[in-house]
Amino acid sequence: MIRMGYACISVKTKNNPNKKTTVAQVNKLDPPARLKKLRQVMQANFFNLMDLLAYNVENQIFLYRLPSEFVPLATHPVAAEWDWAKEFAWDFQKAGNYIRNHGIRLTAHPGHYSILNSDKPSVLEATIADFSYHAKVFDLLGLDDNSVLVTHVGGVYEDKASSLARFASNFELLPENVKRRLVVENDDTSFTMREVLELCERIGVPMVLDIHHHNCHSDGEDWTEYLPRIIQTWGERTPKMHMSSPKSANDFRAHADDIDPEAFLTFVSALADYNVDIILECKNKDDALLTLRRELKKKGVAVEAFTN
Repeated sequence: MIRMGYACISVKTKNNPNKKTTVAQVNKLDPPARLKKLRQVMQANFFNLMDLLAYNVENQIFLYRLPSEFVPLATHPVAAEWDWAKEFAWDFQKAGNYIRNHGIRLTAHPGHYSILNSDKPSVLEATIADFSYHAKVFDLLGLDDNSVLVTHVGGVYEDKASSLARFASNFELLPENVKRRLVVENDDTSFTMREVLELCERIGVPMVLDIHHHNCHSDGEDWTEYLPRIIQTWGERTPKMHMSSPKSANDFRAHADDIDPEAFLTFVSALADYNVDIILECKNKDDALLTLRRELKKKGVAVEAFTN
């Protein structure tokens, strides 16, 4: 079974759980007004999350990437005294029950400023805090370890071997609840599929294959030959992958608005023996997913195989 999902933003509903405020805006307020503002933003995100999840279920979309901004300024000192987990415990319970009862898989992709293999202590500290925040949200929702946190290896720092070794070393500094959820994705400029796979096997975490990134940056490896090893890194969990289409031949790394149906069918045909969840990374988000389903149906493909 192949399930499709999308990342963060619904272009169809506009009810997105990524409302935010800025540090500058919050700092203009006195402490009581500051907390009120943060609470209002988070309450709006919970309302929107519930609306969006209902929309996803109605459209048989059971894979969704939660925006990192869900809890406003969660890791910033300006919100250090705010116990958002306690204040919104009921909301987390309600949302978690809905997610579990409908078989939805929530994942996250911490921001590109979170770099686990950084050689700067301040960046590493901020990265661990960011990862911990994301893991805490999923823990509060009561989600199992299929709700993963996707990260890239990070920088090359002019020495790939040392950078990979530093990622492995810094991984051991992570809290256990983060270690259980962290997975690593190949990127489009620095670390190839094979390099990331070997790292994941070394530290015992799952690998997310991004097929577009592989097409942008590889050592010429045939990804299908590595597929059994990639799947094996997931153990009993459902493997997760990413797919996008290039914007153009001249701007190959950029994501297109939609997904090329022929490229999608070529990709999933190699996955026929596995249960895999695929996040579609494209500008048109959920609309691109629904468009892809219609295009597949025109080609005589049983789209039910991608909606269960």
